[in-house]
Amino acid sequence: MTWLIIIVALFAAFGPLLWMMPSRADRRLAKMRARARTHGIHVEITQLDDLDAEPQARVTSGGVKLEPKVMCAAYRLGMRRLARAAPQWKILRKSGANDGPIDGWIWATRPAGDSTYWQEVGEVLRALPSDALACATDASEVTCWWRERTTAEDAETSVDRLHAVLQNLAEIQLLADAAASAIDASDDTSDDASTRQ
Repeated sequence: MTWLIIIVALFAAFGPLLWMMPSRADRRLAKMRARARTHGIHVEITQLDDLDAEPQARVTSGGVKLEPKVMCAAYRLGMRRLARAAPQWKILRKSGANDGPIDGWIWATRPAGDSTYWQEVGEVLRALPSDALACATDASEVTCWWRERTTAEDAETSVDRLHAVLQNLAEIQLLADAAASAIDASDDTSDDASTRQ
């Protein structure tokens, strides 16, 4: 009987400590996010609309409309310089979609960029993880919203692959910015020449 009391007392004393220990999944996510920081990627926990939610997740049995959400992490990589003239956009992955810039993706913002630009972007985005939910660019950063579903063994290499995708996307943005800036500069030069005549 005294052994039983001792075991219960030990459980009562150390149980809360065991409960606070990080799970295997928590350790994997911490490892991934630490790896992302070494690449200069800022990770933010957020949520997006669940575009592939089941019909019963979109409405209650009483007929109240629901907006299902998906928890994910936004991996944001800052660009080495601003790309104000490059197309700025956000696209969402939706299975079976073919009305966006790339098959399987739909616009979350108004369309931007031409077909040549999207061919390059499409090639890069093919390397995204299958559980990537969205991708976006603006003047200062490129972002991928990701569910971070990977094994513990592949955790760091998955982040490395995502970093490569974000870097390639940033390079496309900087090249598009340089091309648009060059066109603007040549337009300004021709406008100045015509006003002098």
